[in-house]
Amino acid sequence: MFTRQYPNQTNGTGADFADLLLGFPSSGSVNTTTKLYDYVRYYSGFLQDDFRVSNKLTLNLGLRYEYETGVTESVNHLVVGFDQAATNPLAAGVTGITPLGALQFAGVGGNPSSCCHPSRTKFGPRAGAAYQVNSKTTVRAGWGMFYAPTIFNNDASIAPGYTQSTTYVASNDGNATPANSLSNPFPNGILQPAGNSLGALTAIGSTFNYLDQNRTAGIVHQFSADIQRELPFGIALELGYIGSRSRHLQPAPTGNGNMNINQVPASYLSLGSKLSSPVANPFYGHGGSGVIGSATVAQAQLLMPFPEYSTIGEVTNPSHAQYDSMVIKAQKRMSAGLTFLSTFTWSKNRDNEFGNGTSNSFNGFSGSTPPSQPQDYYHLQNEWSLSSVDTPLRFTGTWSYALPFGKGRHFLGSNKLLDYVVGGWQMNGTVIYETGFPLFIFQQNLNSVIGTGEQRPNASGISPAVSGSVEERIYGYINPAAFSQAPAFTFGNLSRSIGYRGPGTKNWDASLFKDFKIRERFNGQFRAEALNAFNSPRFANPNTQYAPNSSSFGKITYQANLPRQLQLGVRFFF
Repeated sequence: MFTRQYPNQTNGTGADFADLLLGFPSSGSVNTTTKLYDYVRYYSGFLQDDFRVSNKLTLNLGLRYEYETGVTESVNHLVVGFDQAATNPLAAGVTGITPLGALQFAGVGGNPSSCCHPSRTKFGPRAGAAYQVNSKTTVRAGWGMFYAPTIFNNDASIAPGYTQSTTYVASNDGNATPANSLSNPFPNGILQPAGNSLGALTAIGSTFNYLDQNRTAGIVHQFSADIQRELPFGIALELGYIGSRSRHLQPAPTGNGNMNINQVPASYLSLGSKLSSPVANPFYGHGGSGVIGSATVAQAQLLMPFPEYSTIGEVTNPSHAQYDSMVIKAQKRMSAGLTFLSTFTWSKNRDNEFGNGTSNSFNGFSGSTPPSQPQDYYHLQNEWSLSSVDTPLRFTGTWSYALPFGKGRHFLGSNKLLDYVVGGWQMNGTVIYETGFPLFIFQQNLNSVIGTGEQRPNASGISPAVSGSVEERIYGYINPAAFSQAPAFTFGNLSRSIGYRGPGTKNWDASLFKDFKIRERFNGQFRAEALNAFNSPRFANPNTQYAPNSSSFGKITYQANLPRQLQLGVRFFF
C-alpha cells in the first residue's frame, strides 16, 4: 500500500500516485524572503622594512592596521542586535512574569544602521629575526598578531522579520478529505514578510538567529622559531617550533555558527522532571504562536531567560584555540638525479570550537554527526578539549629520482635507439602517515526541554580503547563499558572530545614518467600513476552516539578514501 509520503504504510492512507494525479499533495510550503543587499567595507594599510643590524643579524619589522565597517544593509533590512535587558512589549498583557528581550532593527529607535560595534584600534604588529651562526647554520624566529575577519551569511537565517513561510494545509479531518489542492494550494494567499513593522514583537514564540552586537574582533597570535643546518650531500635539516594562540573565534568556520542563549539556568535543574510538566501559559491569547501558542507550556519554558521565545541562536565568537608543534624537515636539492622533502610534525591542537565536530571528513562520514552546540551554554570552559582536527603525529614525504640511463646520464647514453628505450625515466612518490582524529562521544539529548543542543554521557573510568587492528575493530572500535548514560536534567562529565582516536592514515602514491623528444621543439611525456598504490583503506570515524546496548555505537560503516587507482597518460609539450 502506498501513501502520499512513503510506501508500505498502513491501510486507509491512500496512494501517492493517485494523490499526484488528483492534485492532493500531503505537504508543502512557500518561503518568501525579502531581498537583502548587505555589505562590509574593509580598509587596511601595511608598513614593513628589513633592518640589517650586522653581517649576521637581520630584523624584519612590520605594522598593519585594518578597519571593518560592520555588517550594513542598503535599506536597513537588518537586525543589528538583541537587547537582552529590555522589557518586551508583551509584558503589558500578561501577569506573573516579566518577559525580557527585544530585537533591534537597523535605523529604528536610535539603533545604528550597522551591526557589531566595529573596532577602530585593530593594529597588528609583527616582528622577525634571522641570525647566521656560521656559514652552514641559521636561526630564525618570528611573531605576529592578526585579526580574524568577521564571517557571516546575512540571509534569512539571521534576519528575523524579513522571511515568511506559508504552509500548505493538506486536511482538516485527519486526512479523511483534502482541504486544498494544487489548483489553489494557498487560498488565503502567500504570507509576506513583516519586516520591522512588528518591532519588538517580531518572532514572538519562534526560533530566530541574530548577530551578536557586542562581539569583538577575533585575534590570532602566531609565533615560530627554528634552526636550519646544511648537511653533506646537499641536505638541509630544519628543527623548529610553531605555535598560535587565538581568542574570540566564531564557533563555525563557514559562517553563521550560533549557540542558544535561551537555556534554562542550571540552578533550576534540581526541579528534575517537573521541568517537563505542563503549566498554564500566561502568554496564551496575547499574540504569538509556536511555543507560546497553546494554553499550557512546559514549566521549563517559563524559566528560560526569554520565555516568550523558543531557541535564540546568537551568532557570536566565544571560542579560543591553542596550537603547539615541533617540526623536523629534511630537504635535498636536486643532485645525482635525486631530490626529496620530508616533514615530521609533533603537535597538540586544543580549542572550545563546539561548532566544528564535522570539520574533518572522518567525523562527517561517521554516520553520527556530533552536535554543533555546547552541552551547557553557561559553562563554555567545559568545552575546552582536543580540536576535531588534532593530529599529534604526522609524517609526509615526497621524492623524485631520475634513473641514470640514457643521454646525458651515467649509463647507456651513447646509442640513440637505446636512449629511446631506457632513457628519460623518472620515479616519483609521496607518502602520508598520520594519527587519527579525536572522537566526539555524545548521547541522545535528554535535556532538550531546557534548551540545550547536546548532552554527553558520563565516563565510567574504564578505557574506551579496544586492541587489535582497525579491520579487527570494524564492528567494535569503542569499548561501550567506558560510558554510562547521563540522566535527564544533568550534564555528562565526559569531555567534548576524548584522547582515544579514530583510524589514522597510511597512504602511498607512486608514479613513473618517461620524457621523450619528438622534434626539436616538440616533446612528449608518458605518465603511469598509482594513487593509493598499496590499496590501504582509510576508514572514517566510528559511530560515536552512545546508548546503552546500542548495536551501532562504535561501529565503522564508511571508508573515507578511494581504492587504488591506476592512471596512464601522455602529455605533449611544444
